[in-house]
Amino acid sequence: MAQFLDWHRREEKSGWWEFFRLKDLGDEDLLEEKAAIARLQFDRCVGVDGRSPVDRYTFGKQETEIRDGDKVVHRGDPIGEVLGIDVGQRTIDIKKVGKAVDLHPSSIYKHEMVRTEELAESLFRIGEWIRINGIISAGQYQAARDLLRRTTPRLANGESVTVQPNESTEAAARRIVAALDNSVLPVQGPPGAGKTYTGARMISELIRRGKKVGITSNSHKAIRLLIDETLKVCRTEGLAGIRCIQKVTDKTDEALPNGLEVVKDNGKVLAALVTGAAQIAAGTAWLWSRDEFFESVDVLFIDEAGQMSLANVLAVSQAAMNLVLLGDPQQLDQPLKGSHPEGAEKSALEHLLGGDKTIPSHRGLFLEKTWRLHPKISGFTSELFYENRLRSAAGLESQQISNHPYFSGAGLWFVPVSHQGNQNSALEEVELIAKITAGLLDPKVKWTDHQGQTRGLSAEDILIVAPYNAQVSDLSARLKGMRVGTVDKFQGQQAPVVLYSLTTSSPEDAPRGMEFLYSLNRFNVATSRARSTVIVVGSPKLFEPDCRTPRQMQLANALCRYRELATTVDEVRL
Repeated sequence: MAQFLDWHRREEKSGWWEFFRLKDLGDEDLLEEKAAIARLQFDRCVGVDGRSPVDRYTFGKQETEIRDGDKVVHRGDPIGEVLGIDVGQRTIDIKKVGKAVDLHPSSIYKHEMVRTEELAESLFRIGEWIRINGIISAGQYQAARDLLRRTTPRLANGESVTVQPNESTEAAARRIVAALDNSVLPVQGPPGAGKTYTGARMISELIRRGKKVGITSNSHKAIRLLIDETLKVCRTEGLAGIRCIQKVTDKTDEALPNGLEVVKDNGKVLAALVTGAAQIAAGTAWLWSRDEFFESVDVLFIDEAGQMSLANVLAVSQAAMNLVLLGDPQQLDQPLKGSHPEGAEKSALEHLLGGDKTIPSHRGLFLEKTWRLHPKISGFTSELFYENRLRSAAGLESQQISNHPYFSGAGLWFVPVSHQGNQNSALEEVELIAKITAGLLDPKVKWTDHQGQTRGLSAEDILIVAPYNAQVSDLSARLKGMRVGTVDKFQGQQAPVVLYSLTTSSPEDAPRGMEFLYSLNRFNVATSRARSTVIVVGSPKLFEPDCRTPRQMQLANALCRYRELATTVDEVRL
């Protein structure tokens, strides 16, 4: 807890150091920076957002972490906000700020220092209470202190957090959340396990019992997904007149579901909760960490808690008597800027797992059934990432490809392709993937879903994933109209077939080292987008890393185990 009092200052200081370092770099140097894009060329104005023009730029092939919503600057001066970036077509749309309307920069880098006073002050209030009263004493901030201590969920009326014999996971989730007694419930949802589905039904159960519920996450988009599913469930379950209010930064013209109101004023959200005008309220951490929202809801649901820092979850915990953490730390990691002491760098769910891959049955809920993955894929995923606890729902064994000479059936395939010296792009793999894709889209090839319905494959049925933007760009140029992107783009999505291009020629060629190319979380997300078929294309040298530490052995293990289980198809045969 003491380390968290300076957590946001460390994040901000690191951000400013990076700002001034990038400010002094020339365009050629910025080509090598993931936080930047260089060699920009103005294309045209593509529209107006509010009163601000939106300009489109093209750029050369390069690695970048700039994404939609990022604020970008040039030589330290604000340029605007990214409204859209296509790393495949290498275009970026920027909503210009007033002073940059007539400026067309040759390079940009992302920078946004978000005010964190509310979050830091919330952590200070919790720390001050603990200093005076101790961490174990009864009283305020009980859920926060339970989270810090990894306390087993405290339930009223003698209820148990363990799923009972003949009890479905959904029924257990409803029972447990209703019995929470000033405590924390982690809910770990592996790929396709229905995390949003389960969370919405838990909220519906609480609303039925007259409770007030809050929803938060790292992004408005993630919050909205849970809101939409919750309102749909409430209507289905006969909870008429349920109202939800969401605090947003900017209102849009998009249609809202019945029962949802969006506002830009914090006070309106609080008033709706106090007066009972809304039973559900939603917003980011900046809303829930404010002092006036102290214990304003009975239960706060934190979505994507595997990607939200423990510091920020503690900061928002003050708004509720109970916390429900939805997420999966085995998928994409939380983004960090600063360097933090051991333990303080973790996400909330990562902290609760305490080194385990899955949450123990007596300490939370593990959603053990995937509704996406064929058993041959879930078997691999379960073994490598979920301690053999994940299984496929009945009927998913029907999902398969037929009438293909090499990829008929379901499961894992590896196509070796030899090349040398490639780092973040490999034209050899681009051409091979184009050939594989053409074969899959042959009218003779059929896809059968879990209901036994059979049809031909379309471009929408194939995800093509690569670790680097440069390879994504080459694949997109070669395979127009296909779904191509990095792992980050496809989290939460699915398709019958996933093609994964490893790209790099050897471990020594990997531009970001083994930690990125062999990332367990990223490999888990990439392969678990597939409903029936995973095809990994890559250099055989990647399976022969010179591991010098136990961590490197752990990283290489997943890829090597994949090859052991996969069917190898010689590229010559294709």
